[in-house]
Amino acid sequence: ILQPDISTLGVIGLTSVFLYFLAGTPLWHSLLLILSGIASLGVLIQVAPYRLSRLAVFLNPSLDPLGQGYQIKQALIGIGSGGITGLGLGLSFQKFGTLPEPISDSIFAVFAEEVGFIGAALLIFIFLAFAFRSFIVAKRVDDKFAQLAMMGIASWITIQAFINMGAMMGILPLTGIPLPFISYGGSALLSELIAIGVLLNISKHA
Repeated sequence: ILQPDISTLGVIGLTSVFLYFLAGTPLWHSLLLILSGIASLGVLIQVAPYRLSRLAVFLNPSLDPLGQGYQIKQALIGIGSGGITGLGLGLSFQKFGTLPEPISDSIFAVFAEEVGFIGAALLIFIFLAFAFRSFIVAKRVDDKFAQLAMMGIASWITIQAFINMGAMMGILPLTGIPLPFISYGGSALLSELIAIGVLLNISKHA
């Protein structure tokens, strides 16, 4: 909140609620947490007007095509330009000064432009397979803490990936979070690799 980085706060919040639900708590607890989160988000939007403008642009991307809506417009152009098979690795046009943050927040749009629908769908499938496999292995772990830790790591990485990709496709409001293992950034990659190391260590005992 203080940074401010509400996108990361959202990922942490969603992961926490999901993990709280997986821990076997009563459903109304999870619903209460979700409602509290929505109310808190409303307050944060009121405090910083730019967050409200992002939401407005999400609902209507044509509202400010050269301002708040510029990034999502360029991202959609990039994704659409890729077609079925893409332009080829390294051949994206959008990354050369047109699309903001092409190596971090907008990397999925560049990726989809270069590898097309087939490559983008394959990446989505890989994240889904990672989550599915992690949950299958977690069910075989006897230690409850280790089981929840494994589910938490899988949930965090998958939720963050789908928020990033969803934002680039206009399905979710634009965020400033990286795409796990794909976006440029040392600290993000380091934390993700540490998490995967923990996950693999737990899986050895399944």
